Amino acid sequence: MNILLVCALDVWSLDQGKGAPTLERTLRAYGEAGHRIDAVLPDIGANHFYRRPGPRFEAPESRPDIPNVAFHAFHMPSMRDLPLPQPPAALEKVDQKLRFALGFPWLAARRAERLLRDARAPYDVLYAYEVHGVLAARLLRRRGYRLPLVTRFQGTVMHPALKDRLLYARRYEEALALKTPADLVIMTDDGTRGDEGLARLNPRMKGRVRFWRNGLDLDRLRPAGDEARRDARTALGIPNDAFVMLTASRLAAWKRVDRAIRALPRVRSWAPQAMLVVVGDGEERARLEALATGLRVREQVRFCGAVPQEDVMRYMHASDVFLAVADLSNVGNPLLEAMACGMCIVAVDAGDTRDLIDDGVTGRLVDSSQRSGIARPLEERLADLLVALAGDAPQRERLAHAAASFARARFWTWDQRMAAELEAVQAVARRGG
Repeated sequence: MNILLVCALDVWSLDQGKGAPTLERTLRAYGEAGHRIDAVLPDIGANHFYRRPGPRFEAPESRPDIPNVAFHAFHMPSMRDLPLPQPPAALEKVDQKLRFALGFPWLAARRAERLLRDARAPYDVLYAYEVHGVLAARLLRRRGYRLPLVTRFQGTVMHPALKDRLLYARRYEEALALKTPADLVIMTDDGTRGDEGLARLNPRMKGRVRFWRNGLDLDRLRPAGDEARRDARTALGIPNDAFVMLTASRLAAWKRVDRAIRALPRVRSWAPQAMLVVVGDGEERARLEALATGLRVREQVRFCGAVPQEDVMRYMHASDVFLAVADLSNVGNPLLEAMACGMCIVAVDAGDTRDLIDDGVTGRLVDSSQRSGIARPLEERLADLLVALAGDAPQRERLAHAAASFARARFWTWDQRMAAELEAVQAVARRGG
């Protein structure tokens, strides 16, 4: 197949080899299977992490060398291009929103149009990756290009907005993307209830939606034995007697890593050897570091920054508990990887998290509602559960074993996941839409 892909994201969300691997895995699977991809994307993506304070001009990411994949990047104008002092963070967020909601679809469609006109061989599929890529595909269709269309979403933030008109209006570009008619819709089952959102917003796509979880490197992700655990702690400089809690995610506001930090003082009052390891980077890091300082636990919170994908398992092997404390969903790849590594999971009960975490069986859930009893902050309930686990190694081992068994029985490898996608997209290309 010859595929024209439009996407507003950097290939890696936290520099090459770091952050979410989904887009890189997708491109690599197509390229290594012999399909040709022309990828239209901005020089600096919508998921780029801008450090503050940072340089006025940020260098584009170093893109991976993937067989049969050609990157066609274009410049996205920004306030940072102006010869002015660095704008406030709030103004930068507005600038980012407008650039990608309005500017990117038009510029990307124009760049894609040139490729469509100049292509040596016709394209078989237009592959619109994530919200802003889909908006660009809409413009191409308005201009008369009727290639078979595949839309691909890594999850969605729309489910809470389905019953909130103001929130719906704020997320209008996402709603518009989900409503876009396509020959195939691939939605990641990441706990954000994307299947329900599509059913509400785009019922005509019934039968054309593939609702799949991401794959994992199951041949590499293994539970740690005693020796591997000791080796991991030695390599990372973690004391053998420490009770180690781990988070691994982009440090974005909705990930709510602040909950883990707020719970730590209460945990340490009962388990003085407790520490928190934070793997990942993002725009919230400075605020989280300040929070840890204000709570007087800065020495017990280790901020590790962005870690290459192949090194994340070492942190999992060195830790006792994996924390997933986001509001929207907790079923992203880090939780799947933690289960495959045989970790004891503690997760906030949000979205479809309970599809994977059966409370008391494959992990522990923290109720995010105030449905019964005297209302207590979620952080207190989280801390009390962690205190109980800190003193109960047999329970941690039982939960970890069940999580690993669940992962082996239910999760796909990346090869299996991408084979299913390639088969579905090839069927669309053969039909011609």
